[in-house]
Amino acid sequence: PRVVSLLLLVMAHMEKGLVSSAFDDIVDLVPCKERVRIKARIVRLWKVPAFLNPNEFGSIEIVLVDDKGGKIHASVRKQLIHVFESQLEEGRVYELSDFSVFPQSGSYRTTLHRYKIGFQLKTRVVAAEGDDISQFGINVTSLAEIVARTDDHEYLVDVIGLMTGISPEREYVRDGKLTKMVVIELTDDTGKCECALFGEYADELTKKMGKSAVSGLSVVVVQFAKVKIFR
Repeated sequence: PRVVSLLLLVMAHMEKGLVSSAFDDIVDLVPCKERVRIKARIVRLWKVPAFLNPNEFGSIEIVLVDDKGGKIHASVRKQLIHVFESQLEEGRVYELSDFSVFPQSGSYRTTLHRYKIGFQLKTRVVAAEGDDISQFGINVTSLAEIVARTDDHEYLVDVIGLMTGISPEREYVRDGKLTKMVVIELTDDTGKCECALFGEYADELTKKMGKSAVSGLSVVVVQFAKVKIFR
């Protein structure tokens, strides 16, 4: 009986090892790698309007994080939105396979990963459990790092700080359109920095402040913020 028990224990450890190694780490994803399979949480999902027709969507954009904290951007092109739209939900964990990996570019990069994922018609999406995967995948950048920059930063950043100041709401011309803007001052143990919130984000801040019953300074977390030099 003892031999059998030990054998079962060894088999259980082997099976556990096989399960844990069944998925590739996001940090290791590169183009042309075959039979890639990842397990990750969608920490952010949004639709981008089509360039020539704002009434249609041109893509679904996604940020994924795995159990090692690795993050990567993923895109579903316009032609495949109808295939995957109902299968993807922000906050949920999925097993993904049969996708393409290609270089990331642009001035609004959501992750530091060199590459991004492209959904294909053959891409498999399977809902999964993942309590060991971060809910938000936040990687904090200090305010000192941000204010030290002398030019616009192509990577979006996450910041946490005490809200030590707030401007009156005002209107601002952005991309040729008039929109609301609120500027808050954030402070952490490294310094201070101003953070401009536009449109619905300004409304969201006002709404959250109205609901808060906490006295004193509020802690503000801003994820995927653009570092920009205002002139």
